[in-house]
Amino acid sequence: MLHQFLSTALKRHLDETMPLIEQLTDEDITRVPVTDGRPLGEVVLHMLRSVEYYLVGLTKNEWAPLAYSIEEYSTADSVKTLATDVINRALDYVKQLNDTDLARSTKSFNRPATAAEILLELIEHSIHHRGQITVYYRLLGIDLPSIPYII
Repeated sequence: MLHQFLSTALKRHLDETMPLIEQLTDEDITRVPVTDGRPLGEVVLHMLRSVEYYLVGLTKNEWAPLAYSIEEYSTADSVKTLATDVINRALDYVKQLNDTDLARSTKSFNRPATAAEILLELIEHSIHHRGQITVYYRLLGIDLPSIPYII
């Protein structure tokens, strides 16, 4: 039951996030709307790679950071392609987990945590960066797609 809830929440979040990524342009990727901030493309890449980092860790117990530099993903199309690939892999990874897996605990982080807590943190972290991307877009004068909230 917990697995289904978290899987559905992750899928919904990724479905709601993709329209933000799809509207990226080559110019937007390098734009920095706040002093000392990261470029918009780097924030998007960090969010995507973090999703994959957590899910690879949970399914394969491989906790290695993944590359997300603008130099490697220097066009909007390359970021969009990565987003599609990461989302597809993420949904496949989460299907590999079950309620028993989510109850498993690890001490690999700052504190002991269950896989369910790590999956929830993945969602929270990703939503945090979706909010950051939304603010960046607004500061850059870019219109946002609407998200069909429940209420």
